[in-house]
Amino acid sequence: MPDVQVALSLPILKKGSEPATGPTAVEHLQLMLNQRGGYPHLVEDGVFGAATEASVKHYQHNENLTVDGVVGKNTWKSLLSRWLLQSAPG
Repeated sequence: MPDVQVALSLPILKKGSEPATGPTAVEHLQLMLNQRGGYPHLVEDGVFGAATEASVKHYQHNENLTVDGVVGKNTWKSLLSRWLLQSAPG
């Protein structure tokens, strides 16, 4: 089966990003970090505060990404790849 490339439009998230109406990208980020484990459990409130920033930095460090606490293209790609692998049946 050929590799499939998917282009997603994901926001750049950083400390101070706040929730909008409905589930937000920050809530999805917090969910993925919680499901990944190995980090302090985050409240999935959609607010990118100090705890979320610390978990992002910890994740970036463990994945050999630039540790800046900002969820940009490379961090999203890594998180989504890991989340999809973890969520796959089997």
